Amino acid sequence: MPTRILLEGRPGVGKTTAIRRLAALLRTREAVGFTTEEIRQAGTRVAFALETLTGRRAVLAHTGFRGGTRVGRYGVDLTVMERLASNPSTSP
Repeated sequence: MPTRILLEGRPGVGKTTAIRRLAALLRTREAVGFTTEEIRQAGTRVAFALETLTGRRAVLAHTGFRGGTRVGRYGVDLTVMERLASNPSTSP
C-alpha cells in the first residue's frame, strides 16, 4: 500500500513548498500528486489552479465559471480534477 499524505493548513505557511521539497527528496521513488494555488487579480482571490508534481496545470475553480458544481462563490471544473489529479504522473 503506497503512503498517502494530505497536508492542510493556513494560507502562506509553506504547504506547497514542503510538498515540492519532499517530492524532490523522494526522486528514487515515484511521487505523484498535486497542489493547488490561488490566483489573484488586483489583490483579490478569483480562482484556484491545480498543478501536478510533474508540472501539468489548469484552472480548477473560478468565480467566473457559471453553472455546474459550486463551492462557495467558485464554479468548479471537475474535468480538471479528472484529467490531471486522477493521472498526475503524466508529463506536461
